Amino acid sequence: MTIQIASILIVDDDELNCELLKRRLEVDDHHITTVNTGTEALETLHKKKFDLVLLDITLPDINGVEVLKTIKKDPELDSTQVMMFTANGDREMVLKCIDAGAIDYLTKPFSLLLVKLRVWRSLKNASIQTKKNDPVDSKVLLIDDQELNRDVLAHRLTKDGYRISKATNGYEALDILQKEKFDLILLDIMMPDISGIEVLKKIRQINEHKITPVIMITAMDDIETVNECMEAGADDYTTKPYNTALLKLRISSCLQSRNIYTDK
Repeated sequence: MTIQIASILIVDDDELNCELLKRRLEVDDHHITTVNTGTEALETLHKKKFDLVLLDITLPDINGVEVLKTIKKDPELDSTQVMMFTANGDREMVLKCIDAGAIDYLTKPFSLLLVKLRVWRSLKNASIQTKKNDPVDSKVLLIDDQELNRDVLAHRLTKDGYRISKATNGYEALDILQKEKFDLILLDIMMPDISGIEVLKKIRQINEHKITPVIMITAMDDIETVNECMEAGADDYTTKPYNTALLKLRISSCLQSRNIYTDK
């Protein structure tokens, strides 16, 4: 993973969160500025250009969503990428952030491995002007042992033009992947025959799928599980019950970064 050096603004009134994020991102040589209020954030953005803003929703002066809306309404700032984070992960708040122009959403407490990956992908995707990931040309394998989950999600994604194939368990999925190529894989963690994480490790041993984006699906939204997925080679994760808008955003982002990588 080639790191693109960037200028990043972190907006959070929690000093510990700011320091943790700052240190983690500075390891990759990013230039980090931190502020603690929405007012400071807007003032700083008018003084200096940033490649990415990590913006907390809960701030002492201005709600982070209002800060985001202000950024997107300002002709001088509207192209700025903004990734939201908060301890509140309810569906309505996520949709509000996406509708207001956020490129992604992180829930506290967050996995620093996941933060690094999403930051990298956001910066990489922003480095090109034309999106090449036409959903009509994207072939997706959905792996889930629950029939209702498979059918509902497949129906939603098919309506958006994705070509969906389904597998009912890990071994069936691995058999399919030995024979066919896919643009992206959606993989449930909890399955009766073999865990999704073990399937992921085996997927990464298949030459044709060493860099195929894999988004893990889980009902367990804890840092340990997320870190285990990231270390095994996952590109992202999403939780059940599905937030369709956020899942589509993640799929699009993963497909776009895959296209950038494979076009080189």
